[in-house]
Amino acid sequence: MVQALRYLPGMLRITKIAENGSPVTLKLEGKVHAEWVALLEEECRALIGPKKMVLLDFSDVTFMDDRGVEMIRRLPARSITIINGGAFIEDVRDRGGKS
Repeated sequence: MVQALRYLPGMLRITKIAENGSPVTLKLEGKVHAEWVALLEEECRALIGPKKMVLLDFSDVTFMDDRGVEMIRRLPARSITIINGGAFIEDVRDRGGKS
């Protein structure tokens, strides 16, 4: 099942892709910044549970501000897996963005 939330240019599009018995994928498109960070974090927290995994697909993210970076650090790593994020996103998540 694919469920796309409303999208306007300059916003963050979040498309929920659910498959029976597997993790839910949230495909992100656009910019992870400002007010959209709270929306994304709310979506993630609503989906995670004791045995529920969420995959965040960053393949079409074009920008992420400091609020987005902080959100990545706040989300529980045991419940959230980032895919297609490239080296920058992996560094933010794995090492807190510090060299």
